[in-house]
Amino acid sequence: MKAAPFAYRAPETLDEALSLLAAGDGACVLAGGQSLVPLLKARVVKPTLVVDVNRVPGIDGIETEANGTLRIGALTRQQTLLDSEAARARQPLLQAAGRFAGYLATRHRGTVGGSLAFAAPWAELTAAVVALDAQLEIRSADGERTVAARAFFTGPYQTVLEPHELLTSVRIPAAAARTGAGFHEVSARYRDFARVAAGATVTLDDAGTCTAAELVLLRVASTPYRVDVSHLVGTSIGESERAAVVESLAGIEPEDDIEVSGAYRKRVAVTLALRALHDAREKASVAA
Repeated sequence: MKAAPFAYRAPETLDEALSLLAAGDGACVLAGGQSLVPLLKARVVKPTLVVDVNRVPGIDGIETEANGTLRIGALTRQQTLLDSEAARARQPLLQAAGRFAGYLATRHRGTVGGSLAFAAPWAELTAAVVALDAQLEIRSADGERTVAARAFFTGPYQTVLEPHELLTSVRIPAAAARTGAGFHEVSARYRDFARVAAGATVTLDDAGTCTAAELVLLRVASTPYRVDVSHLVGTSIGESERAAVVESLAGIEPEDDIEVSGAYRKRVAVTLALRALHDAREKASVAA
């Protein structure tokens, strides 16, 4: 099937792109195209205007700010993020999660901002930005605003982005020293969409005691699901603490769908959560 007819514009400035989006009338943004193009071909979406932002300067690349915060341009390719030494050093969860994102070829086209804005339920980077309390910078012809990643996702394929707005960058605070990350997922086939996923970070002090921890699950709720693991702080994350994590997940109720049952997702989510936390703790214990 071919896409329904649409107008195409490739603005060369951010202001021009925002002006096109402000005009409304069914405009949509093309970045990497890994999600949008298949939907266009299948006529799931039928925009009247496609705004290709690939020529817009200043919304790609990875920078480290003076306080150590990572600023990731929305147009940054997923493979660029995966290859970034700055990202690896300052927030290891980005690469622990990003290595599961699609295939090498799609990561070279797919963008960080596109993945977040599309908000697919299995998108690994959505879990990472929620766990890391990222701040998402959004622009429109009317101005700009910053939204916490934990408030950005509202449902499957749904975010707080308005049709006239453009996600321009993601700001992520640097991890504390001795922070480790773990990410695990289960899919039907290699590199297929995740049926369940779990991402975690753990920070230890010099004595091996946990000072901070985060755990986020995918596909057990309508948005990335942040698990309360505050009970791990002040412990060595031993057997009793891991048992408490399992208990805290007893209340999740994933829905059945055409792929698998909710009961299956719940069972697997517990296993992946424990694996992600274990990996995060082990890596934190050997971090400089």
